[in-house]
Amino acid sequence: MNSNLASLLLSSVMDWDYVGLNSERPELEFMGSMKYDAYDRFMPGTRFMSSLVQWLNQFDEEDRETALNFVKKKLVFISSTQMNYLVDLLYDSKIRPILLKKATENAQMPSYMLCNQKVQKQFDIEKRSSLVVGLSDGAHTDILRRSAGFSNEQVLTNYYPDEKKLKDMLLDLREDKKLKGVERTYFRNIFLIDDFTASGKSFVRYDENAKKFKGKLSKIIDQLCAKNIERTDEEIAAGQKEELHLSYLLDANQPEIHIDILFCMATDKAVKNISKGLDDFLDKQGYNKVKYHIHVVQKLDESLSTDITGDPELMKVLENPKYLHQNLKDDTAYKVGSVNKPYLGFDECALPVVLSHNTPNNSLPILWQDTDNDQEFKGLFPRISRH
Repeated sequence: MNSNLASLLLSSVMDWDYVGLNSERPELEFMGSMKYDAYDRFMPGTRFMSSLVQWLNQFDEEDRETALNFVKKKLVFISSTQMNYLVDLLYDSKIRPILLKKATENAQMPSYMLCNQKVQKQFDIEKRSSLVVGLSDGAHTDILRRSAGFSNEQVLTNYYPDEKKLKDMLLDLREDKKLKGVERTYFRNIFLIDDFTASGKSFVRYDENAKKFKGKLSKIIDQLCAKNIERTDEEIAAGQKEELHLSYLLDANQPEIHIDILFCMATDKAVKNISKGLDDFLDKQGYNKVKYHIHVVQKLDESLSTDITGDPELMKVLENPKYLHQNLKDDTAYKVGSVNKPYLGFDECALPVVLSHNTPNNSLPILWQDTDNDQEFKGLFPRISRH
């Protein structure tokens, strides 16, 4: 749909006259050209203006102005350029200071002597001995690897590598000249990376029905604490089973396992949920040697949500069952969070956030709902599920 046709249809949907259209059109087209047109999940040929027209047309006439004002004044769109910048900051503002602190401590030098040759040598050791693991397909580990200068053999895009990959990673680490003379060469620093979290429920939670902990972090920590079954090539050839976990990369004799969990963007709610969930999980599993710290580059202020729930006109629109898929409350993944007010998004986070590569389900469903059914409401920025 070309921009002129989209504008004409928009004026019809919003019942604008010529003056009204020319007053609103420049702002909306500017929004689209600067950011919204680049949304990755738009169908080929789709642009923001055409999606906006179709989206607004689904609302009752009396609700369209409220919906449009929500887009113009409350929507937060994180472009790929902005997210890549946050990934760059992930190393410079979070990971590098952690490695420098460990370098000064292990070199037994004062914290202010960062330029000391001994500290710099130790820093190279700490950096090369760092294991970086992506927690989802949105972790942008490729960008982080390039901006930080990490080796391919110390970055994992998933937390279930096969035995050969684990062996190759440890062998490459031990053959690296930067670690020449280092005793007991293993990975000593663990960084778990993801781009965004709003509720924290997908990372660690206790499932009352299954009576066990679920989530990415619980799986990874189980891997880091698991016992390995190693076999020689001859034993493997003879049919004996070998079973290696992420713990294969770590020194089994180390007194503690330090994990740094890093997010490009997160809410305070998510950080609190993850902290509580991890504390309960570590205590329940008896993983006393595991210590963790959570870092966030860009925290999302709680006002983003309260600005939604505190707007009576917008809440009236959101509460209208016509704009919500009726099966959403019964969705297995959606039921992991609270579903008393499903129109506020997963776990009732009530976020107005759209990421350029996908819209999180913690945001308002009117933004991301997708369907092949013409009778059901379709979001302005349809998402694809990552879970």
